[in-house]
Amino acid sequence: MRVVVLKSLSVIAPIVGATGVLIALSASAHADVDATDPLLGSTNAIFLGGTAEPTPSTAYVEAADKLYLEPLGFAGGASICDMAGNLPCDGSLQVLTTPEVFEFGPSSLQDETNLVYAIEAEYNAGEMSPTDPLTVFAYSQSAIAASAAEKMLAQDGIPQDDLHFVFIGDPSDANGIATNIYSDLIQLFGGGTTGTTLTNDVLTAINEDQFAPGGLLAGYTPDNLYPTTVYTIDTDGVADWQEDWNAALAADDGNAFDALGSAIYHFFTTHVEYLGLTPEEVASGMATTTGLTTTITIPDGTDMGAIINDGTALLDAFSHGVADSGAITALLDTIEDLFNPAYA
Repeated sequence: MRVVVLKSLSVIAPIVGATGVLIALSASAHADVDATDPLLGSTNAIFLGGTAEPTPSTAYVEAADKLYLEPLGFAGGASICDMAGNLPCDGSLQVLTTPEVFEFGPSSLQDETNLVYAIEAEYNAGEMSPTDPLTVFAYSQSAIAASAAEKMLAQDGIPQDDLHFVFIGDPSDANGIATNIYSDLIQLFGGGTTGTTLTNDVLTAINEDQFAPGGLLAGYTPDNLYPTTVYTIDTDGVADWQEDWNAALAADDGNAFDALGSAIYHFFTTHVEYLGLTPEEVASGMATTTGLTTTITIPDGTDMGAIINDGTALLDAFSHGVADSGAITALLDTIEDLFNPAYA
């Protein structure tokens, strides 16, 4: 079992107001408590990785906790542990291993199953309550899975006040790749009946038809089931896929291939930066709230108020968990799955 004592770092991040307001975050010797902090009272969290990050490393968990959970009021203590299968472990920061292979749809469905079992095990063990809700942290592919899991958990009777989700780089956002890829592929393939037929054929051939209309993973992150906080870096090629696509279309006379290239570029750059940001960069975000979901958009590039150093953030992300959370395992599992599908 991995048990790690975290380095001390205290931050404050009260959300001022409800909609379209600036989040203020400042370092201090001791974290102050704000009654509006959405994770106030939460002392246990489950951490999932993104694509190619099946088992979040210590560096990943530390960065996620300090940058995204503690500023929201989370006070989980000092230990990290690996969950045995989907069962709770003794630490307050619990790592859940999920496939996170490069077949996004089938892998996300397995992630969803694992997460539902893990949360329900915590609930059945009495480890979550309205006064000490369980926090779930998910990144990229696992945010797709967690968004889908919200519906299953609600159906299974997990109380709304007992659970809070925090996502970074959410593909199931309104501008995300999961919710827009189908229509964009139709456009890429020429539109109309031909484009629709080709899109359906391609998604079926690569086993990604979960993202077609009515598919199990085609829906948005719910805003009416559980409190959810979503962090998005502007122009993130996964969470903000459609903005990248539309901007490139407008800049190049509707060339869909250029739009695809721009979105993919930001997929492999901006989308990777989250764990490499500084507390001040995260704090530059603007919050908007719809129902139970608060989206914090972090400005980047030419945006007003942007302070992100993209090169530094990208490099630092690799030392904060991107490079050591099981990438080789995910790659080998992906290759094996091509010949012997395990997540169909």
